[in-house]
Amino acid sequence: MPSERFYRLSEEKQNLIWEASMKEFTAVPYEKVSINKIIREAGISRGSFYTYFEDKRDVLSFLLEDTARKWRQFCLEGLDKTDGDVFLLMESMMDYALKFCKNNDLFSLHKHLIMYPDDVLMECRNEDLKAAVGEEFFGKIDRTKLRDDSNGGVLLLVKLCLVSMMAGIGEFHKRPDQEEAIKHEYKKALTLLKHGAYKDSEKDQAEEE
Repeated sequence: MPSERFYRLSEEKQNLIWEASMKEFTAVPYEKVSINKIIREAGISRGSFYTYFEDKRDVLSFLLEDTARKWRQFCLEGLDKTDGDVFLLMESMMDYALKFCKNNDLFSLHKHLIMYPDDVLMECRNEDLKAAVGEEFFGKIDRTKLRDDSNGGVLLLVKLCLVSMMAGIGEFHKRPDQEEAIKHEYKKALTLLKHGAYKDSEKDQAEEE
């Protein structure tokens, strides 16, 4: 992770380094990432770079943790705004994800992540932080209307929503001009998850009578 000296930089300078690093890591696989290209794009010296980061693995760790932190913050704030409604959160997450994709090639980054050696990814994880944020996330969700209100049930629901979201993001990568249609399909998927695929036979019978 970045040194204390990095965090003493102005927010503008930090963002320049973040953007230059993200551009390089989304452009090529890990083994081809060039520190020289990052420093040229960010407008910093090689000496300065090594006072902020140890190596490109350190930069990758920073990118992954910083991106994850932004998503976690978005989710926690989203749950506060929606009074813990997980489906409203997921709907707003798709908007946020597509906006992020317009500014950063998230699809390519994930594609390159698959090719990163396991030891690289292992060193870029912070399980304690993830566990702490996960606990806070689960604590904010309104479970009163959920059929399975256990942590396992909520986690499964979130995973199903995210699978559909990732499919939509992949489709957006191929057809960026179909953004509204992709959002519409995702909302339909959320509705299906929320209400189920089968009709409620007892309810339908009562309405018919």
